Amino acid sequence: MFYERIQGNDVYNMGPNPPFSYDPSANNVYFSTPSVNYTTGLAAANPVFPGNLTTLGYGDYKLPTSMQYSLQVQRELTRSAILTVGYVGSGNYHQPDVRNINTVPLSDPNRLAICGGNCGYTGNAYNANLDRIFPGFGNITQTEATGNSSYNSLQVSFTWQNRHGLSLQGAYTYSHEIDNVSADLNGLSNPFDRSYDRSSGDFDRRHIAIFSYTYELPFFRSAQSGLVKTLLGGWDVSGITMFETGTPLNITLSYDNLGLGGGTTSRPNTVSSVSYPGSVNEWFSPSSFANPAALQFGTAGRNSVAGPGRDNWNLSLFKAFQFSERARFELRFETYNTFNHTQFNGVNTTYGNGGFGAVNSTFDPRTLQLGAKFQF
Repeated sequence: MFYERIQGNDVYNMGPNPPFSYDPSANNVYFSTPSVNYTTGLAAANPVFPGNLTTLGYGDYKLPTSMQYSLQVQRELTRSAILTVGYVGSGNYHQPDVRNINTVPLSDPNRLAICGGNCGYTGNAYNANLDRIFPGFGNITQTEATGNSSYNSLQVSFTWQNRHGLSLQGAYTYSHEIDNVSADLNGLSNPFDRSYDRSSGDFDRRHIAIFSYTYELPFFRSAQSGLVKTLLGGWDVSGITMFETGTPLNITLSYDNLGLGGGTTSRPNTVSSVSYPGSVNEWFSPSSFANPAALQFGTAGRNSVAGPGRDNWNLSLFKAFQFSERARFELRFETYNTFNHTQFNGVNTTYGNGGFGAVNSTFDPRTLQLGAKFQF
């Protein structure tokens, strides 16, 4: 069990708070009359908007705590092979998250006018600062030690040491990570309900299998011809192969559907089970989501879609030429993404944007590299 101190950033972030450090700004105005916009001629009723605050929830700010636990069994199968099977887990408590405690109340009748045309309102826009819970301030971003997470995994590893010229190490992990915030000082989507964000965390990756290997090619190692043995014999192949499923994707709305004045995240509704065509234009099924009713938090859970996984091979062919006890020359031919698999990376996750559900980036294509090294 580990206890962490309260980090400095939580306190330093309060430095810019008014009245100690606050720089109000007015854009596109006359120097002589700062309340008048020179592009429209309109006068602002409130030339300077209320300042935002960053605070600490001292009443709920315990020391961050991490518990780690594991149980492993290791077995020697043969002289060269070892198998390890284990359970590895962790639980984390009192992790810092961020919540906007100065939104507009959920019961406020002006919320529809605050989100405006985005949520179907066609009347005059309304200033959220007039109806916030704590009048006279904008968003109040409060850091609280209420985040928590859990990680549970089955981990299997296998080692085969230099048997018939082959050395192999393999590792497989089946795991699940759950949290309500995944990164330091992440903001909660719903300031009135922390459980709204509890789901598979940003780092959740269910299956990971990694293999590393070196094989001494048996060809021409015992050739009678010295030239053939030198040029064609003694080559080794090595590589790292990785198979892994993707991390979760968080589906959000392209507009404010809540009218709470900011500091929130709007998500769509889920109307059917998500399927995975897996194509460039449709990694997952966009039709599984729909607009929520105005002023409603969507039913789509945080991180409700699985992102693209990877199937990657990095291979190298190398040979060492030993000229003397101290002089050694090594020639290497290396490939990354050897089979040039197209491996999807980013996906458009903003409902309401064009291309929603489409892949928008990939990992690097195949790279070939030739290297030589002389040691003396």
